[in-house]
Amino acid sequence: MKLRDKVVVITGAGNGIGAACARRFRVEGATVVVADLEADAVGEVGDEIGAVPVAADMTTEDGVGAVYDAAMAAHGRVDIWFSNAGISGERAPGELLGNAVWETMWNLHVMSHVYASRAVLPQMIERGEGYLLQTCSAVALSMQVEKAAYTVTKHASLALGEWLSTHHRSAGVRVSCFCPGAMLTRMLLSNDFDDDSPVLASAQTPEQVADILVRGIDAERFLIVTPDVTTDPLVARATDYDAWLSGLQRAVT
Repeated sequence: MKLRDKVVVITGAGNGIGAACARRFRVEGATVVVADLEADAVGEVGDEIGAVPVAADMTTEDGVGAVYDAAMAAHGRVDIWFSNAGISGERAPGELLGNAVWETMWNLHVMSHVYASRAVLPQMIERGEGYLLQTCSAVALSMQVEKAAYTVTKHASLALGEWLSTHHRSAGVRVSCFCPGAMLTRMLLSNDFDDDSPVLASAQTPEQVADILVRGIDAERFLIVTPDVTTDPLVARATDYDAWLSGLQRAVT
């Protein structure tokens, strides 16, 4: 799908990947609605690129609905909904943490996509065209051994994308799951990496990520990844699940 003349909603657009994509999508000719929990940040992005800004909580259906309503009021339709809001959570090897962590992760990484799909699918199906783009993670293809809730909810996000694509592609609705590796965002840089860390060396800038997503949307690929990500973990799991798990177990001992 070409971005020119499309109405695009981007959540988590107050900084990082969301903000970079908002800028790049505008350059590509899209009309953009930006949403984020941080009102000041998303307001600045909106002012910068001439986009409607919405401060809302994507963990609730009312919050997602407020973004949808703002987009409809301003532009009358939504062609692409980019569910990008997410959090990394804390590292807690071997711990399952409390219910509040799981509820927040589940609501943001899974239910926000469900709420968005409920809102936009009827009009997309009626028009015979639309696009759902979800930020998952390379973790959805494998595991982050020190983060249980993050791993589980990212796997669920990818599974939801697969289900949506299976059911609605024939109606003209395209679905992509963005499964990036390390990205030079506030989320990554909040970790204490050494300056010579291989993670930082391979991490993509937000602008590079925006370029990857433009090309992925244009090609309508279901799985969009950054250069440091392969599907090798999927192959390893399918080939010998026990061996794959043993390798991860060695990583935590």
